[in-house]
Amino acid sequence: MSSLTPVRLDVKPMPSTSGANSQSVEGSSVAQPSSLNINASSDRDPPERKRKPSRSPSPSAARDAIKLSKEAEAGPSRPLPSKQARPDGKQSAQDRNKAKKRQKALRKQWAEQVAKTGEKPIHHDIVEMLGADVVERLIKEGKEFEERMERKEYTLTIDRLSSYGEGLAISPDRDWVIAIPHALPGELVRAYVFSNERLYAKARLVEVVERAPLRQEAACQYFKSCAGCQYQHLGYDEQLRIKRDVIIKAYKHFSNLPPDLIPDIAPTLPSPEQFGYRTKLTPHFELPFQIRAFHRSKGKKSLPAVQPELQIGFDRIDGPGVLDIEECPLATRVINEALPDARQSVKSNISSFKNGATLLLRDSLRSHDPEDVACEVVRDHNASVRERVDSMKFENPAGAFWQNNRSILPSVIAYVRQAIVDHPPAPSSDDSKRYLVDTYCGSGFFALCLADLFEKVSGVELSKDSIKYAKTNVQLNGIKNADFLAGSAENIFSQISFPSHMTTVVIDPPRRGCDVPFLEQLRKLSPHLIVYVSCNVHTQARDIGWLLEADPDYKIVSIRGADFFPQSHHVESIAVLHKPNKPAGPPL
Repeated sequence: MSSLTPVRLDVKPMPSTSGANSQSVEGSSVAQPSSLNINASSDRDPPERKRKPSRSPSPSAARDAIKLSKEAEAGPSRPLPSKQARPDGKQSAQDRNKAKKRQKALRKQWAEQVAKTGEKPIHHDIVEMLGADVVERLIKEGKEFEERMERKEYTLTIDRLSSYGEGLAISPDRDWVIAIPHALPGELVRAYVFSNERLYAKARLVEVVERAPLRQEAACQYFKSCAGCQYQHLGYDEQLRIKRDVIIKAYKHFSNLPPDLIPDIAPTLPSPEQFGYRTKLTPHFELPFQIRAFHRSKGKKSLPAVQPELQIGFDRIDGPGVLDIEECPLATRVINEALPDARQSVKSNISSFKNGATLLLRDSLRSHDPEDVACEVVRDHNASVRERVDSMKFENPAGAFWQNNRSILPSVIAYVRQAIVDHPPAPSSDDSKRYLVDTYCGSGFFALCLADLFEKVSGVELSKDSIKYAKTNVQLNGIKNADFLAGSAENIFSQISFPSHMTTVVIDPPRRGCDVPFLEQLRKLSPHLIVYVSCNVHTQARDIGWLLEADPDYKIVSIRGADFFPQSHHVESIAVLHKPNKPAGPPL
């Protein structure tokens, strides 16, 4: 591992615009003083995973995108009212044309988002709250993207929570929904609307007039303003219950399966640590205007005599901009201890940056010695970090994907192991042999932790860098029955020759889920057992619905959430599919 010094800092360039999603990184030039290590590799904070995107649209999202694109081409039948109306109160032809173009652009943008992620769960809440007839009328009249809610304060009663943790209320006119972070069902609140989306408005919580009995004080001083957490004002048992409900709704709305094919959703697997669990923190900053102006002038302007105020932290909950964060109660102790030095390193060298950037602080074990529990912080994206799961040892680049909550990993592995043991292969000439294919294997987490259950293990990954580290981890653990292959989306199983009736496949894809070419190949492989681990339960439900429609012999035997991110709305999901009594066949 590379040596660490107080001033060594690895950051990623980011756009200087103050968008709400300022963690998104684009390539940009940054001056590189000797005390800074600048790395432009893209590494988004989970739940987004740093993996190559699917090449094809998702199964159902492609149909939705086509339908919505046709609607976009047709344009709304009634334009938005212009903010700059004529004195007589009527819209000019120019204003109507602008409003029409805006709605068309918003429709297209919404269709593209659905095609990419396959998910818009709030739409189902809106239909249930307003009624299908109201929603259909708004869409038919071209009003679903209207600036319907004025930018002002409203008194509202919260009806439910969205899948992303906002409190949802119905507008006074009962034809629009308002999403309010940190508001709880049953509460009477005052909220200020600041933007309109498709069929709903976004608002910030001003005051809780009547509190829900479940509300409690948040542990974090930044909770009211930071977009990182959604549930600190709820007890942990209630958080787990809510996350189970999110999975239930996801399979109801996104799987297209009849209820009798969906098993009861098991209670969410809890995290042993609810605070201090995050082993990776990626605070970011936007370059102050004075520094940007200095670089754009190419020396014609001087640097400010007084260092401008710099916000280093996370997205704000109520709009664009960065909230300055000096500590995060979700991060591990060593990360919080290193954060002040990382922040000061940026401030001391701020004139060297030409754009904003994202910092990396990664918690790493100091050694692989099981007796050594000491940790250190790595800031260089390319340096190695050490992890340990039960007796297994792993090394990964600090900037690569690895689960941020090491405390829950033993429980997840134990759950997956038990599912495999409980569903042995169909009877054959040699029942003792089993085979494992770990797709989207990364650096080999599932493949290596499960290797002792199988005769042979093959990990398949699109990233050659991940394959390199997976092979290193094979040697690190002395495993003899595992190999790793770099495959493409078109032929990811082409090098696998295991008999299908004795093969288990583990799937752990990025948020967008599996694309159609991958699912087609999985169907042809026809393994007797599929373990689908997902960081996006909505795309998981969609993909499993596709598989059961394509091959009705599969049965979903269990679905269970895993709480990798306590205090947030995020829940991962583990689904197990079994093909019972599948007759033995020749190797594929």
